[in-house]
Amino acid sequence: MDDDAILEHWLAELRASGYRPRTLRNQAFAMRAVLRRTGKSILTMTRHDLLLDVGRDGIENSTRSHHKSLYHLFWTWVQDEGYRLDNPAVRLPKVRVTQKEANPVTTEDLQLLINSGIYSRTRMYVLLYAYQGFRASEIAAIAGEAIDWRRRRILSVDGKGGKEVWRPIHPLIWAEAQKYPRSGFWFPSPYKPGTHVTGGTVTTVISQAMKRAGILGHRPHNLRAWYATELSQAGVDAPVIAAGLRHSDMQTLPRYLAIRHDQIAAGQELLPIIEVPQRTPRRRRAPAPSASVEAPHESPVGGGRLAA
Repeated sequence: MDDDAILEHWLAELRASGYRPRTLRNQAFAMRAVLRRTGKSILTMTRHDLLLDVGRDGIENSTRSHHKSLYHLFWTWVQDEGYRLDNPAVRLPKVRVTQKEANPVTTEDLQLLINSGIYSRTRMYVLLYAYQGFRASEIAAIAGEAIDWRRRRILSVDGKGGKEVWRPIHPLIWAEAQKYPRSGFWFPSPYKPGTHVTGGTVTTVISQAMKRAGILGHRPHNLRAWYATELSQAGVDAPVIAAGLRHSDMQTLPRYLAIRHDQIAAGQELLPIIEVPQRTPRRRRAPAPSASVEAPHESPVGGGRLAA
């Protein structure tokens, strides 16, 4: 059986397991990419091939970790289905992923981006990122049917992990939403009629807009970090922030929620103050024996002692 047939079998199983179409597309793309990079087939791939691919230059450790997990999942399935007897993805090394602090854009940079002459569609991308905390894939898939126009709610239609949840619409988003249709995709694809733009398109458009506006050191996802950080600094409880970001647990929140240095300094000032002496209160040590006083020494002859 060739690679395409095996991949179609695998995708059919993922589809039957309830995976969303976007996940299926991403998984298929990733698997075809590794086959193309290594020049190997599914049945001839070796552990060494996968080791070199995971360790290739130019990718972050988080990407390496994702690829390692995907390869292990896929070739374990290939082995279980009897397509090959061994599993080339077994015993790939554990990837050390460094946890980074949140890096939100500033409110000043957000305002600069909005005022930088971006198109209305790009402006809506930015507002949905910042004021709804949406991901790029969620923004891309928004349709008029995803808006509860009576209750002023919006549905996350393509959330991470397949979640579909309603969230209140921020007033800025609500005002802009009146300019969009109440049926059909808000951001239709210009290339594939009947479909919407991809999350990658949303990310690329905002990234280019940031670069033109002179906002460096940030990526579009940092707009979600702005959402979390500003809510926290306004006194909103962490569980509420996590719900707004549609996180399943609280462990992910620190990636988005930045703590300002002045907040840390304010906290440090609440520590109890102790008295610090200006001088070290130590007792003086007794003076050492003077080096000028010679100790009695043995005579070089006869073992007697000579007076000093």
